[in-house]
Amino acid sequence: MSLEDYRRPRMIVLRPRSTAYEAARAMADNHVGAVLVHDDQHIVGLVTDRDVALEVVAGDLDAHSTPLHDIMSDEVATLEIGASIDDAVRAMRDHACRRVPLTEHGRPVGLVTLDDLLADGAIDAETAGSIVKAQLEVAARFKPEGALHPEEPARPEHSRRRMRALTRRKARADSAYGRLLHAVERHSGLQTREHAELALQIVLGSLCRRVTPQEARHLIAQLPSKLHPSLAPFLDGPDKHITADTIEGDLARELHMDREAAGFVMQAICEAIADSVSAGEIEGFRGQLPLDMKDLFPPTPLRRAG
Repeated sequence: MSLEDYRRPRMIVLRPRSTAYEAARAMADNHVGAVLVHDDQHIVGLVTDRDVALEVVAGDLDAHSTPLHDIMSDEVATLEIGASIDDAVRAMRDHACRRVPLTEHGRPVGLVTLDDLLADGAIDAETAGSIVKAQLEVAARFKPEGALHPEEPARPEHSRRRMRALTRRKARADSAYGRLLHAVERHSGLQTREHAELALQIVLGSLCRRVTPQEARHLIAQLPSKLHPSLAPFLDGPDKHITADTIEGDLARELHMDREAAGFVMQAICEAIADSVSAGEIEGFRGQLPLDMKDLFPPTPLRRAG
């Protein structure tokens, strides 16, 4: 059986310099989960909705300015349209992927996916399982036991792309975290990075514990990813014993300062937090706080006016 059934009259193809926003818009408008990247000569990459979520959203990137060549998978298995189902299965296994673009004389004319093959009854569950197993084996090699993210590549054909992606992700995570700490130092007047980190942890931990776990997760999701592990223990709220006074007291004790200075630092940190996440998220979070804590995050118009 050939792959002719997976020929498509219209393919979603973008250029390497197209933006992540354009890719996301194209996927949403056409109800697809991936777009091909073509450089006028051949397919050079593939971008999925997961790439956009992990590389752009979780990486704190601007979707309107991030080019696809920064986030695409650039080792793409392709097949000529005349290839067989067995060829597609072999490509998915060998490259540990679920999507294989189809070409005709180098021009993209279709796409076959693992879901397509299953839905059409072209492969059985055992064959599909072998493809998934290949993907899991690759993931396991990149992700040592106990690690949250892949670290050491094991397969040469995937190593360069994986290491580039990891390097970019780490650089973006470090940059986003550094920007927030710099804002904390600038707003609060704290003189050292260590004091800024400690103060930020105290305020964020208390705020997360004061609201429901769901609302805390919403806030954490918009913060730099380097903060996520340290804030995980604070998802056990709402703790109604936490107030602006208790946060101020914790800051004064841990930073060895008087209460007035601690109050200023607390407000400055809340300002830095508000500047680093969306206005909608801050409004939602503010709405979950008790009346005596709402002033930590003034309404959006007042913050902008200030």
